[in-house]
Amino acid sequence: MITMLTVLLYLGLILEPRTGVQAGHLPKPIIWAEPDSVIAAYTSVVIWCQGSWEAQSYHLYKEQNVNPWDTQVPLETRNKAKFNIPHMTTFYADIYRCYYQSAAGFSEHSDAMELVMTGAYENPSLSVYPSRNVTSGVSISFSCSSSIGFGRFILIQEGKHGLSWTLDSQHQANQLIHATFVLDAVTPNHNGTFRCYGFFRNEPQVWSKPSNSLDLIISETKDQSSTPTEDDASVKNTQSEDNAELNSWNPQNEDPQGIVYAQVKSSRHQKETASKESQDVTYAQLCIRTQEQNNS
Repeated sequence: MITMLTVLLYLGLILEPRTGVQAGHLPKPIIWAEPDSVIAAYTSVVIWCQGSWEAQSYHLYKEQNVNPWDTQVPLETRNKAKFNIPHMTTFYADIYRCYYQSAAGFSEHSDAMELVMTGAYENPSLSVYPSRNVTSGVSISFSCSSSIGFGRFILIQEGKHGLSWTLDSQHQANQLIHATFVLDAVTPNHNGTFRCYGFFRNEPQVWSKPSNSLDLIISETKDQSSTPTEDDASVKNTQSEDNAELNSWNPQNEDPQGIVYAQVKSSRHQKETASKESQDVTYAQLCIRTQEQNNS
């Protein structure tokens, strides 16, 4: 006879996974914006929320208001939904999160995504010191300035690295507002186009028009370059002239032992050649003397 305790234990094993799911253990969705999360005013943008195949509805909300701002049913793929913004304005500039609902309950909320509108104010001016063309390891500084009293400036590197720096503004003697971004020991990863924007602290997702662009070119130092040096070239030429083996020489992964071996082998070849030539000269001299003695 099955006891009541056995039945309860059996039911517990079955219901435990489902209870865990209902407690918010569904996979956390992913949120992103296309074409980008930094959008010019009055252009269209799409916010995507991707979650589970079991999702029945997706909910998007602004971080300051937990009530859903918009709800969408999944697309045919069922694992994601899109939220269209036909014309970007300051109303849509905010921080967003999303979540989805399935038969098992609600999912965790996604990470935060900041949707920024640009073009609300006139553009600042961007300059760089000491130059746009520097070698790796040098420190440079970008100065972003404006006549508008922005509270903060942000410097952005466009492209795959997508680096950004944000600083509070400072007053200059000429009535301009500015911020100086110092990049210590730049590397080739800093190669690319830079722009800056200004914004006010009470509207951190509403930016100015972009500044003028500056293309930063970072060249490697002589020690970092993989190009053969003059000394390497002279070694290579000497080895070629002496008919030495050059297989060990590699400008990208130079093998000192291989170069020494080639030089030693070449030197040995020269000594052997010189010794042979000396023996030939001595033999010729002996032959001449023998003939002279016979003639006399």
